[in-house]
Amino acid sequence: MPLGRKGRTGWILLTAAALLVGLAVVGWSFMRDGELTAGAPGTASGSAAGGPSASPLNRSRAARLSEQLTSGKEAELRAALALPSDQALEPAAVKQLASLGSISFDLDTFTYLDGQTAEVQGVVDNPPDGTIPNWTFTVLYLGREWKLVDGRPKG
Repeated sequence: MPLGRKGRTGWILLTAAALLVGLAVVGWSFMRDGELTAGAPGTASGSAAGGPSASPLNRSRAARLSEQLTSGKEAELRAALALPSDQALEPAAVKQLASLGSISFDLDTFTYLDGQTAEVQGVVDNPPDGTIPNWTFTVLYLGREWKLVDGRPKG
């Protein structure tokens, strides 16, 4: 069954988002390895007491993260992602992420995966066609703030 224009656009947005997430994961892996081996505060298993080494995502950072991810500006998007500064972004990624509209993070769902990595649920205002608005986001505490590593439709 051939896809209409709207269906193709949704799949293109989803593919671009997946590519961006893949780049972020690769960048996160390199940056995290470098940060942990350079003796940065915290460890992969948490603080010396065994707990998280970063404070939970707060309301103001969550709002700023949403603004940065959907701003339509490359510099803002880069500031929100955990990826190396020299990592190339897909040219259409900025526009496609901006088309998602606002992202509302549900801070009550914030769950640490380790001392510096966590997951949080959120709702995307304008999800790509064929996807649901409820997403799961993985964030990394890097440079004293939470940055996006991954975002995917929940389910």
